[in-house]
Amino acid sequence: MVLIFYSVSCERLKEQSFNHLLQQLPFAIQSQVMKFRKWEDKQRSLYGKILLITGLRSLGIKSYSLKDLKYTKFLRPYFDGLVDFNISHSGEYTICAISETNKIGIDIEEIQDIPLFGFDSQFSKKEWGKVLQAENRLQAFYTLWTQKEAFLKAIGTGLNLALNEVVIRDNKITWDDREWYLKEIKLDKRYVSHLATDITLPTILIEKVEFF
Repeated sequence: MVLIFYSVSCERLKEQSFNHLLQQLPFAIQSQVMKFRKWEDKQRSLYGKILLITGLRSLGIKSYSLKDLKYTKFLRPYFDGLVDFNISHSGEYTICAISETNKIGIDIEEIQDIPLFGFDSQFSKKEWGKVLQAENRLQAFYTLWTQKEAFLKAIGTGLNLALNEVVIRDNKITWDDREWYLKEIKLDKRYVSHLATDITLPTILIEKVEFF
């Protein structure tokens, strides 16, 4: 089973509310949050950590706290063995996936009217052909992008591994003799989000979290 918690933030939190949430984090994590210069980045980072705490509590996991977080060489945060999680944010959305049974990665991207020229090198010829032939090119582009990035986050490399090295076939990626499955997470028509997991067709529960 995979639990997905998300929050929507349209406005800046009042200082009192921000500090109330911030104080729920270990001091080292508070420092990470406060290193961001823009308030939007601070707030999304804060929400991601609070959503992770919400996920741990929902699973009834009391043996881990954010003090136990470790980091891979590519700075992917993780706990030891018992649970896997992944956090993403874009625009107004922050999203956290957590599971005791699956290795997971998640990505969300706001659909923005960007020029697609130059992105073809990140995809196979077949994939890029689908983008160019799609009725909605931006939707097709962001679909492939979030699928690939969710997978790269699941294996822990992030964008340190080029997207064009990852090939998607039938919503599935085969990597190092292991299969990864891709599932669209529908939250908002202005955004595209995908979950990557090492178990086919997991039960997925989605919950919106209101902080204030």
